[in-house]
Amino acid sequence: AMPHGIVKDVTLPEKFTLTEEQIRTYEEDGVVHIKNVFDDEWVDYLRKATGRQVDEPHFWAFAGTASKLYDYIQRNVWQTNRAFASFYYHSAMGHVLSQIGRTDEIRVSTDLLMVNPNKGFKWHQDNQNGPITWEEGIRFWITMDETPKDYGAPVYLKGSHRNTVVDEQAVFVDIEQDGLEDYKDELLEFRTMPGDMLIWHPRTIHKVDGPSDGIWTSYRRVLGGTVAKGGAIYHDKRGSGGVLSDLGKHGLEDGQPLKSSFFPIVYPQFDKQEAAERDAGRVGRSPQDIVSKIGGLATKASGERFSSFFQVLGSRN
Repeated sequence: AMPHGIVKDVTLPEKFTLTEEQIRTYEEDGVVHIKNVFDDEWVDYLRKATGRQVDEPHFWAFAGTASKLYDYIQRNVWQTNRAFASFYYHSAMGHVLSQIGRTDEIRVSTDLLMVNPNKGFKWHQDNQNGPITWEEGIRFWITMDETPKDYGAPVYLKGSHRNTVVDEQAVFVDIEQDGLEDYKDELLEFRTMPGDMLIWHPRTIHKVDGPSDGIWTSYRRVLGGTVAKGGAIYHDKRGSGGVLSDLGKHGLEDGQPLKSSFFPIVYPQFDKQEAAERDAGRVGRSPQDIVSKIGGLATKASGERFSSFFQVLGSRN
């Protein structure tokens, strides 16, 4: 059952109104922490959906889980687990992100379910945002657990989304590099709690420090990802690391509007036709699609850049 008496696929999505100050904080700092967006009922709903997903792991999760970075990690979990799709369709998430982006439409570009990280993640910027540009996207985290007191709180370089020196293919960032002097000492740290949202610009440089002994003693369940603002265009990222968050057979061509059941609209409300295509199993990835999209990476000059993505798998803080 869904929270608050919501009737699945019928009830309109919930609302959660932000202040102008919260929106400006995002625009100026490149990150904002919005507390208590989701109440205990929603948190319980997400925890149960996560528990079921971990108990019945999906094939797509094996690569990430094998890397030992997380106990469980799966991209595009909404495509394989209806509970997460329903969360996007009915919760206030889309309304919150539409206000942050000052936009009248929000689509899910890509998402990621992350359970119990086993390592920290050093300074980086996000380039797994799906087939959109930095400015078309908004990153989000929805946290289901309390952040430990001594580690695990995400740390951001204030205003670093405005930097012009970090290569857009880069994952990891050396914050001592020339051009980051204005940002590297302005640290913003957020201890998120259950039901909070952490929202940031995809270019904002950030890290998460793990415990010094590498042992996380508490649960850490996060639903994260990137949404696309209204008017976003499909950008074919074959030949770059960004293709890893766009492995579906949606048929969109470079330069077309990002309108597809593979990137479902969640604000102002979900689309019943898109939901029906997802439920019929038409939204997903096949091994052939993956091979054809990733195949170009081995041959293109971007191979060396792409290798930085695979360093993530061996990343230690």
